[in-house]
Amino acid sequence: MQMVVSRDAALPKLAWFAKVDVHGRLVEAEVGPMVEVDPAPSPRWLVAGMWLGPFEEGAFHRAEAIFGSGLRLDDDGLHVVPASTTVERCVYARDGATWYVSNSLVVLLGRLGARIDLRFDHRDWGESMALGVFNYVRQFHVLHPRIPTMSQLIFESLRLAPDGSPSFHFRDRPRTFDTYADYLRQWSEAIAALHANASSKARRYPMRSITSASRGYDSSAVTAVVTTLEPGLLSWTAARSNTRVPRLLQGLMNANVADDDGSEIARKLGATPRYLDLGLRAMPKELEAWCWATAQISPELVFHSMLTEADAHPVPTVFWAGHVGDGAWERQLGELGLSGQIVRGAQSGYALIEARLRYGVVEASVPYLFMRSVAAINAVSRSAEMKPWQLGNDYDRPIPRRLLEERGVPREAFGFGKKAVAQDYESPQGDALREVFFDQTQWTAITERLYRGVNLGIYFAQRASDFVQASGDRGKLVARARRFGKRSLASVADLQRQTFFLATHLLAERYAARGPSSA
Repeated sequence: MQMVVSRDAALPKLAWFAKVDVHGRLVEAEVGPMVEVDPAPSPRWLVAGMWLGPFEEGAFHRAEAIFGSGLRLDDDGLHVVPASTTVERCVYARDGATWYVSNSLVVLLGRLGARIDLRFDHRDWGESMALGVFNYVRQFHVLHPRIPTMSQLIFESLRLAPDGSPSFHFRDRPRTFDTYADYLRQWSEAIAALHANASSKARRYPMRSITSASRGYDSSAVTAVVTTLEPGLLSWTAARSNTRVPRLLQGLMNANVADDDGSEIARKLGATPRYLDLGLRAMPKELEAWCWATAQISPELVFHSMLTEADAHPVPTVFWAGHVGDGAWERQLGELGLSGQIVRGAQSGYALIEARLRYGVVEASVPYLFMRSVAAINAVSRSAEMKPWQLGNDYDRPIPRRLLEERGVPREAFGFGKKAVAQDYESPQGDALREVFFDQTQWTAITERLYRGVNLGIYFAQRASDFVQASGDRGKLVARARRFGKRSLASVADLQRQTFFLATHLLAERYAARGPSSA
């Protein structure tokens, strides 16, 4: 095959799209302004991310881990390579002998002139990344003259052989760890290799780095390692968590679940803290639309100020994050958690896929490193040498606790209550997108308020019942966490589905197919 690459400044900064003509043996690719492209006269690859290996070689399709995504033409065919995480994806569609692949749902819909099909519940595939690398739902329904479904690709690579036949491949390799020091060495060396790749001077756009910090375990543990490579980097934190637990009940639970301020921890680790703007009403229409456009799940709007800050830079931003830290580092993991399937309890991180592409951010949740060998990591967590850092409770992660305490963070400053900052939303929250939503849908402010009120009532009723049954035990309450009752209401009306449809349609119209990319 031959690859032809053109750069389109109108595409999202880190988005790429390709039309693969199997019979014509031609890959026609378009890339956004910050996507890296093989500098050879006949390019063989394009990439929006970094990986374990030298950047100059462009061998991310063979790398043990990649954060971001890429397209690589090799002797054995064309490799479509998503991140080695479950918070990123690629998407693709097939029309006879022609394949269309992209790292952006919005761009794929736009280039093919397709729309999300409102007749289906799209939570099934949007939430399925939490089911793990073997069980996520691949197909979703769209409206198109010839293409009824598109597919998402998570963690595994898709290879299109020269004859057009597809196959799927994992790139990870087994890891073993003798001690905590051995695990920390291998993990830190991998992060250093990723950082070297991301900041390579061979890149057209060497990347900058940011992190986050909280009073939990995971994001601060990541910050502790990344600041050794880039002291003083920006670290985002939130002044409070997303809890709806009243202060009185927090007292009965003997837990302050509202305070999630990690600024002092960030400073202790050598980072420069900055607070997330938790206000949402002034969000620009476009920014909020991108946050809604990934899937029919709740958007992580709380990160809008981080996206805005990243957009102001002339180079991409690597967000070193802590997603899946619970699956990697929790001491008490069950059989499923130890299986290497990377099953999660929430979709955190996944909702920002489209917004990250638009605003030039690469997600690097490095707890995913070696996650297919999680049993070996867990053996370290449960080992005798880690006893001084084992708390013996339901929120017990000895590896990040030891890492942070040995970096000088006081024991009492973190890791005594599971917290989060993202809220669960059904409809637009910024005034600008809300105006468009009510203008272009059948919803009104009154019906929206009624719908959200019913959902909130169901939620509080469920959680009150859980509180009584769990006798206020926080660990049991987390384990009993339930949905808002959205599926029961969806048979009558689905506010969140309408918001997802509106956002993808508004944005996809910008990328209507033209020229050689026409379907």
